[in-house]
Amino acid sequence: MDDVTTRLATASLEFAKALVWPVALLWILHRFRPQLSDLLARIGSVKIAGSEWVFQEPLPKAAETVAPTSSFGDWEVGADGFLNTSSLRSIVSHSKLFEVGESVTAELMIFQTPAQRTWLMATNRRIFVLLDDDVTREEKHVIQTSFDRARTLPLQFGKSEGVGIVKFRAEPTWWYYSTHLFPSTDSLDAVVKRLLKTTIRLTSGCSGRPR
Repeated sequence: MDDVTTRLATASLEFAKALVWPVALLWILHRFRPQLSDLLARIGSVKIAGSEWVFQEPLPKAAETVAPTSSFGDWEVGADGFLNTSSLRSIVSHSKLFEVGESVTAELMIFQTPAQRTWLMATNRRIFVLLDDDVTREEKHVIQTSFDRARTLPLQFGKSEGVGIVKFRAEPTWWYYSTHLFPSTDSLDAVVKRLLKTTIRLTSGCSGRPR
């Protein structure tokens, strides 16, 4: 009986030891959940269950180089957790960057993940780059940059963290684009060209998104 009792006690002790680290890990994850979420949002990428999730970093000087929106109007976040196109258009049209005689003509989403979306918003004069996520909405810097639409092309393409990146002629910043939206560089190039052509047509009195 003593041997049986000893073995049971030893087994119980080993079982308890085996539980210590999982329990401690669960406590740490729960206790520091906000900090861990913020960390994941800041690192370039993290592999989870074989999938790679990438996070577009906001421009470091967006608050200085891009004037914050003067009047945000009614922002509407949809059931998917992101701003709808009407809200995005309102953000651009109410921005201090928006000039007299300028009008929003079309929009194009180029990057889509569960955490972020990147949009190109075309006006009759410029292209605005919008980054929609929890941080940019909170800090009122959804607009990342803008440039003359004549300086959009040619596009340059590359890969980073295993996903596609694109750069516009006007600026040195590289932006992620989703390959499930644009399987090839030619497909993104063609859609951006259509966006610019649509802008030109819309200036002549048409309306709608790039087709």
